[in-house]
Amino acid sequence: MMASRWVTGGMLYSLPSRELIADSVEYMVNAHCADAMVCISNCDKINPGDADGLLRLNIPVIFVSGGPMEAGKTKLSDKIIKLDLVDAMIQGADPKVSDEQSDQVERSACPTCGSCSGDVHRYSMNCLTEALGPVSAGAHGSLLATHADRKQLFLNAGKRIVELTKRYYEQDDASALPRNIASKAAFENAMTLDIAMGGSTNTVLHLLAAAQEAEIDFTMSDIDKLSRKVPQLCKVAPSTQKYHMEDVHRAGGVLGYSGRAGSRRAAQPRREKTCLA
Repeated sequence: MMASRWVTGGMLYSLPSRELIADSVEYMVNAHCADAMVCISNCDKINPGDADGLLRLNIPVIFVSGGPMEAGKTKLSDKIIKLDLVDAMIQGADPKVSDEQSDQVERSACPTCGSCSGDVHRYSMNCLTEALGPVSAGAHGSLLATHADRKQLFLNAGKRIVELTKRYYEQDDASALPRNIASKAAFENAMTLDIAMGGSTNTVLHLLAAAQEAEIDFTMSDIDKLSRKVPQLCKVAPSTQKYHMEDVHRAGGVLGYSGRAGSRRAAQPRREKTCLA
């Protein structure tokens, strides 16, 4: 289904769906007079749609991803290889690959729940929302959907949103609202991370849109300047079969990337107790 969308007019609906999602978030929160929210998203336009919506609403919020699936594994030519859905599509389209091998790869490509196992669009955005700041009390950008720590991540999110809501409505503390977290320096940190991890180019579209919602002067010129200074640190699937998001998490995740790339500013305010600097 996804592959067929890429080569048909259905692809024209992809980016506009982000606006529908942002509008839906705004609609539901305002229609039901919600005081705060927890965004749990995990794929393509849902991540940036939620981000645009929460910046537009500017109420207490925690953003938590659902997590990537484990990388697929199969044995080909007496060698165990890692793979994902992109590999399955490539094998299926290659006339030199037998139907049996193509079926084997397809059955192995998506072994668990979660979004794609590589650093594609949805997981680039999950990592970037962690870098921007509106996340739960813990690193969520690279933690597998099947990881035991996910339960504690969501429990922490529930506790933190109650704390943030009380701080804002009972103590008049606006410091933890999304627009006070997502400053220009935070957007620069997010793009620094994106460049360092070789993330999806879709993130350029989404960060610029989020900056507009946050009323932040962050433009293509800023991205160009960062791209000339920040090195790409490693390749992750689909750029290579060797490493997937599970490997990124074991190597330190978002904080590991950011520490190696160098934060663009001093420590940025965050909803959890750690920072990128």
